[in-house]
Amino acid sequence: MAHNGPVADDENAPPPPGDGNPAGIPPPPGHGTSPNSLGFPVPGGQYPPPPGYGPPEGSPGHPPTGWQPPPPGWQPPPPAQGVPVWAWVPPVIGSGRFRAQTFGELLDSTFSVYRRKFLTILAIAALFQLPYVALQSLVEPSPLARLQSLEQHTPATAAAAQQELSKMLGPGLVIFGIALVYYLLLIPLMEAATIQVVSGDYLDRPTNFAAALRGTRRRLWDLAGLVLLEFGVAVVGPLFLILAFAVVGAGALAALLMVAWGGYAVVVLIKMSLGVPALILENLPPVAALRRSWRLTHGWFWRIALLYLVITIVSSVVSTVVAAPVSLLAGAAGSISAISAETLAGGLVNILTSPLTLIALTLVYYDIRIRREAFDIEMLAQSL
Repeated sequence: MAHNGPVADDENAPPPPGDGNPAGIPPPPGHGTSPNSLGFPVPGGQYPPPPGYGPPEGSPGHPPTGWQPPPPGWQPPPPAQGVPVWAWVPPVIGSGRFRAQTFGELLDSTFSVYRRKFLTILAIAALFQLPYVALQSLVEPSPLARLQSLEQHTPATAAAAQQELSKMLGPGLVIFGIALVYYLLLIPLMEAATIQVVSGDYLDRPTNFAAALRGTRRRLWDLAGLVLLEFGVAVVGPLFLILAFAVVGAGALAALLMVAWGGYAVVVLIKMSLGVPALILENLPPVAALRRSWRLTHGWFWRIALLYLVITIVSSVVSTVVAAPVSLLAGAAGSISAISAETLAGGLVNILTSPLTLIALTLVYYDIRIRREAFDIEMLAQSL
């Protein structure tokens, strides 16, 4: 066979120079894959590390100087669910729930806030409602007892009936004046003070009893104006229309309008339900607060209506539980004492339950702003 290149004459010829170790000269210590003096295997063709060399501190199997092993039974904490251990977690703002909430979470938050701020909220409610309850239990029973007496013993003549009714005119006017002051001034002040306490708790800006009263006092006339506007929109306007039809003789149409007015009043009151929170928390005038409430509640009518329904049911149950033994105890007393006891019991129950609606509306106000206006991101940016 022909060959293109030179062929060695002897297959056992020594290797060319540079391949392996020269004949008769042993390899240096640690050459190849034999272990060096420190016990570390060295890859072929590399020199071992100098004497005294070791791995750096903190490398696996070589803890830093001064390190102590953990106590027996120690386990590393597990990572947060759904959050990688290396992820940055933003600070939590506002009672751990500064986010959009479901209907069930809103109810739970309502009762949680009521429980946390119970003494402050109860003190505010008692300050503005207890005087009215006391006066009501003292003044109102007399006309009511007289009415009950008229129902049971009808006067023989029209003159006698008119005389009995004239005796009720004075106490009736007193009751009306007290109720006007109560609903026009005291109730709005109570609502505003309670909303400030709830808002402070929600935003982690605690507001005590005195601070809530100071902030409310400055908005007294704006609150009164808001109540008058709500009353005019929901009651006065439709009522004048119904009376006008009744006067001109359209009785059937007036009755139909009366039924329609009931539904209209419910819708309007729910649409205006966030007026006081907007007025207090955004420092708006009355008209602007009503407009703001109307915009915020758009698309939220049924959720707010359901909140009202649930809280009304809870209040009714509490009222029944409290009023039942009071009625039994007052049954043996005279009519005036029984009416006074029932009026007082109902007023005390109202002091306990009325803040629930205000707490729920304040939480709904923030929940809507978080969903529509990214209010949570705004607060997060302010906290960084």
